[in-house]
Amino acid sequence: MRKQLLGLIVALLAFVLIAAAADMPSKGMATTAALQRLEVTRGQDGLRVEFKAKGVVAPKVTTLDSPARIVVDLPNTVMATGQSHISVGSDGVKGIRVGMNGQVPPSTRVVVDLEAARQHELVTGQDGSFTLKIQDAVVAKRPAASTAKPAAPKLVAASAPVAAAEKSEAPAASVAFVEPKFTVKSDPANQPVEPAVRAQEAAGRFADKTAAELVAVNTHAAMKQDAASGSAPAIQPAVNLAAEQKQQMAQPPAASGSKYTGEPISVNLKDVDLKDFFRLIHEISGLNVVLDPNVKGNLTIVLDDVPWDQALDIVLKNNDLSRQLEGNILRIATVETLKKEAENRRAQIDAEALAVDKVTITRFLSYAHSKDVVPTLKKFISQRGDLVADDRTNSLIISDIPASLPQIDRIIQQMDRKTQEVEIEARVVAATRAFARDIGTQLGFGWGNGPSAVGGVQGVGTTPTIVGPGLVPNPMYIVTGGGTSGTQIPLFSNLGATGPTSGLQFVNATNNMRIDFLLTMAESRGLLKVLSRPRVVTQNNIQAVVKQGVRVPVTTQAQLGGPPTVTYVDAFLRLTVTPQITSEGTIFLNVDVENTLPDFGNEVQGNPTLITQQATTQVLVTDGGTVVIGGVIQTQNSLSIAQVPLLGDIPYLGNLFKHRTVKTSDQELIFFITPRIIQT
Repeated sequence: MRKQLLGLIVALLAFVLIAAAADMPSKGMATTAALQRLEVTRGQDGLRVEFKAKGVVAPKVTTLDSPARIVVDLPNTVMATGQSHISVGSDGVKGIRVGMNGQVPPSTRVVVDLEAARQHELVTGQDGSFTLKIQDAVVAKRPAASTAKPAAPKLVAASAPVAAAEKSEAPAASVAFVEPKFTVKSDPANQPVEPAVRAQEAAGRFADKTAAELVAVNTHAAMKQDAASGSAPAIQPAVNLAAEQKQQMAQPPAASGSKYTGEPISVNLKDVDLKDFFRLIHEISGLNVVLDPNVKGNLTIVLDDVPWDQALDIVLKNNDLSRQLEGNILRIATVETLKKEAENRRAQIDAEALAVDKVTITRFLSYAHSKDVVPTLKKFISQRGDLVADDRTNSLIISDIPASLPQIDRIIQQMDRKTQEVEIEARVVAATRAFARDIGTQLGFGWGNGPSAVGGVQGVGTTPTIVGPGLVPNPMYIVTGGGTSGTQIPLFSNLGATGPTSGLQFVNATNNMRIDFLLTMAESRGLLKVLSRPRVVTQNNIQAVVKQGVRVPVTTQAQLGGPPTVTYVDAFLRLTVTPQITSEGTIFLNVDVENTLPDFGNEVQGNPTLITQQATTQVLVTDGGTVVIGGVIQTQNSLSIAQVPLLGDIPYLGNLFKHRTVKTSDQELIFFITPRIIQT
């Protein structure tokens, strides 16, 4: 009986064990799959990303903007490939990133970074593989469902176990990134770790860490290689601070751009130790962080979508701290500490300079004058240095410490250069126009046949007409012709032209009446052009002067019984130009033009007055271009009228009793300046 009962129990146990053994593999195959490999191929219609997986995979595809990317989530799938990043750089695809979150159940995410939005299609195969097709055409309008961003994973404070935290809805402290990255883990033996084991290790390893440390671990930058590739995992910093600082020193960032290029993060921390925050920076950036012993304090900060390097700078400024980057080591210390270190280094350099023996060297100059460069070089020598210029040999004798000599030699080489030369060609055009017109009249008449007579007056003048002797003489209006046989008529108005060049006379004489009318006219025109073409060559930033004219003697009257003195005044046409060659190849000119002429028509105590025209300007001219300076035009118009009172105001008829003089003169001075750089 016992044997039968014992055999029955053994049979039941064997049946239970066989059933359990048969059920366990089927459950494992149903819940866990593995992503084995990714292949990128190019087709006629675009790019194809082939997913090779083992097990049942249910991919979920979403699209994100700013920047454009396609996200493929593989739930209940472990990452069994070493391809954490694939660089593409063609067909509008920048690259592909692969990572796993390390949670239970595990989830693998594949992110395709795009240059711009593209149409895509997911095609599932029969052997567990599927293909993501990315077309070339840019998507004009995407479905509304694709614009929704996936919810950020919840990160819970580590004071509670991980298993309990999954059920919690209000974590004590959480930090979420715009695009969380999944970290690939591996065991020391470089073998893939099962998801359940990885979750237990994570729970035990981070159970005592703060919420900020949990965030740092879950958002760490993805490793380049995992255990499947057979090499050690490598971590790259999210941003190179050294390259950033060098770029800022070489070229300042644009006003519209940003100097921060770190991964955007969202941080919400309260009363967290500064040291824990810098440990978070270490986890995010991958840089080695070294803290000065004086760094201490707490931190409360709330930031949304801020680059991590900008968040670091804000925290450093608020706590009077500064950073130094040497290689991949980021040192953080107080500003006072760094200031004292800089002062100590400076004092050490000064002490070493005082202890070193001086060296005396001689430098011979070719183009620069030694006495001209001494004031500049004295600003760069050390306190113990001395500098002497020798004019005879055009050399510099320098006595200084060896550390200062290379810099002085470099400055001498930059200053002792061949100076560029500029040829300045000027065309001076002086034009003078003159016009004069003189019209005058003379009228003489007389009437009388007895003791009474009416006629002109002899004091006004007489006409040149001589009346014949056969006429009846009347002494009241007839003047004897000075011994001639005729007589001359006295003038009523004598308004003749000053220097007539043409004239017209009308004469009528009888025994009782005599009329003599004379019309005299003169007109003159004058045109004078003076063209000079001076040319001069000068060095860069050296003044050039061109002048032409006369020296006018000016006599000063005798004083205190002494003899009169004579001095000479310059009456020149003078052009003064100072060229400056710019780095763009143009020429900047400082121009001073002066034209002084003696006016002998207006004299003071026998000395002529001086007429001066001057223009001073600064212009920018291209090499070989021409600039016009001057254009000074002086116009003089004068009208002089002499007439018989009352009679000269009669319209039209009054012209017979007028003397009209018109004068017009124009003077113009123009400078055409053409500079050219001489290539030597």
